[in-house]
Amino acid sequence: MRPDLQQAFSERVTDASYDRFTRELDAWMGFPIEYRVCEMPIFTSHLLRQKLEEATISILQQCCTEEARQRTVSTIPKDCTVPREPDRPLFAVVDFAICEDEAGDYVPRLIELQGFPSLYGYQYVFASRIRDQYGLYDTTPFFGGLDDKHYLRLLRSAIFADVDPHECALLEVDPDHQKTRPDFRAMERLIGLPTVDIRSVVKRGNGLFARIDGRDVQLRRVFNRAIVDELEQSGTQLPFAWTDDLDIEWAGHPNWYFRISKAVLPWLQHSTVPRTTLLHEIGELPHHLDRFVLKPLYSFAGQGVVVAPTEADIAAIPEQQREGWILQERVDYASCVPTPFGSNRVEIRVMTIWPDDEPAPHCVMSLARTGRGKLMGARYNTEPWTGSSGCLFV
Repeated sequence: MRPDLQQAFSERVTDASYDRFTRELDAWMGFPIEYRVCEMPIFTSHLLRQKLEEATISILQQCCTEEARQRTVSTIPKDCTVPREPDRPLFAVVDFAICEDEAGDYVPRLIELQGFPSLYGYQYVFASRIRDQYGLYDTTPFFGGLDDKHYLRLLRSAIFADVDPHECALLEVDPDHQKTRPDFRAMERLIGLPTVDIRSVVKRGNGLFARIDGRDVQLRRVFNRAIVDELEQSGTQLPFAWTDDLDIEWAGHPNWYFRISKAVLPWLQHSTVPRTTLLHEIGELPHHLDRFVLKPLYSFAGQGVVVAPTEADIAAIPEQQREGWILQERVDYASCVPTPFGSNRVEIRVMTIWPDDEPAPHCVMSLARTGRGKLMGARYNTEPWTGSSGCLFV
């Protein structure tokens, strides 16, 4: 981390410059961004970038071994098992808390991970706009030596492959009312990917058809952003079954949403991984539950997470549901980001793309959440100098 650069940057920000920045972001999108956009990027050293990159690649490769795939077969619900699964996720993200080690150095500690895409369009726009407004051209938002041209080329290749872009779409439920809508608009403007409400597609035979720009299109390749948990909670009925052997390609196969999740945390081997146990496998509860976090395996935006749970919190979970929960050793976030309102903690999401012909995933961009409270999700950080951000690497 670079507190010196954070401090210097904060002295450049005024109410007027922040208002101009957010207005320009909204104007680029064509609508207001609903979550809070932080006043600052997170300045991060080259050394910490290397640590994040190494940890992410190691962890994701562990998730894709034959042994790992055998272990995670049971994580995919039978009614959500999609045919023709590839042997690795095209998109995956890994979240790290930034902590201090015994020597006082800043180190990443794993929080969670997903075999599911994140804000690959919006984060690029955020980084580009904030670099331009403040002239931060001696920094980069990219991992792995990428630049703007190569990143967008890699993103297009991952989304479209060799399919005509006019036969591809992003699928999400009720996309115009999702908080992640800015990412959908960014993907449309950056690479020409249209967004379609997953409820509106029509199944004909083994094909999926959508109405795009006034014409009926058979979708050949789909970038799926619909989260199964959200569909189930809302009672959404899809016009197809996940188990159908559809005549489409998945740009990010849905099965990996289940395979790479908090369910793999108990057996990952890496220095960044905190002690984690599936709740149903715990014989005797730890004496100091205040040092742990109770989490559902499948949730989004931090829903259901209990920090410092009590025995009563655990007892309230029925025995038959405990396979769907973990008890994870709590990590201590470092107060490492100075702001005019006090020091923030930060969580960094490393976003990856893993092409079929590559031995390891590419770490490409980051998403950062920063705040002064217990939870880092954007919904929990609404005060000045908190919220959604991204890393600029020095």
